[in-house]
Amino acid sequence: MLSEKQHGLLRDILDSAAVIRTYLAGVSQADFMANSEKQDAVLRRFEIIGEASSRLAPETQALFPGLPFRQMRGMRNIIAHDYGDVDLDQVWRTASGGDLKTLIATLQSFFDSSEGACEI
Repeated sequence: MLSEKQHGLLRDILDSAAVIRTYLAGVSQADFMANSEKQDAVLRRFEIIGEASSRLAPETQALFPGLPFRQMRGMRNIIAHDYGDVDLDQVWRTASGGDLKTLIATLQSFFDSSEGACEI
């Protein structure tokens, strides 16, 4: 059973991923590339995902061997520290493609199961 803190971090990751999908609903890649507000909103949520990932205990990460926690942290570091080198095409591919869908499905399944219980 996960600690309340670990549970909350996973919830932050799931919530931010879901919000990204909401931000991009009905938005084309061209629209995304032309809209700095959409870009900023999506980038902020990826920062949250990466920061929460960096705070997950190794035991928590081990529950999800298919999730790329290292890459989540790496994306966050680029956004936060190398902001001039952010590849918006890569951000779009990650946000609109299967990576985010897999993340959401994996964590939603976890929370919907008894494994997603939290110790208080």
